[in-house]
Amino acid sequence: MYQLWNLLDRDTFSKSDPLVVLYTQGVECKQWRELCHLTGSWAGEGKLEDEFGRTEVIDNTLNPDFVRKYILDYFFEEKQNLRFDVYDIDSKSPDLAKHDFLGQVYCTLGEIVGSPASRLDKPLG
Repeated sequence: MYQLWNLLDRDTFSKSDPLVVLYTQGVECKQWRELCHLTGSWAGEGKLEDEFGRTEVIDNTLNPDFVRKYILDYFFEEKQNLRFDVYDIDSKSPDLAKHDFLGQVYCTLGEIVGSPASRLDKPLG
């Protein structure tokens, strides 16, 4: 579960409508891969081939609690870099460039697994 607190309010007449996108970084390469997909039900835009999963959009809040979970294989011997990008969703478009970027957090899967109760708190950058 992802929880965010005190997000930036990018909307004029309401609060932000946040969504989190998860990226992983391959061990062999330095490029980030997007681990997100659209289910086809979100915005009715269909499925983006390169994506694996996104959190749901939580409307009108600066303190969302997301339900969507990701299952990642953990390899103790490898550094598995993760990046969480947070967006304020402004329309039904699945194109992230059409939405407001609120910030991002970098960590490793090992940091999460090694934290008390597998809970890691980090500020958005």
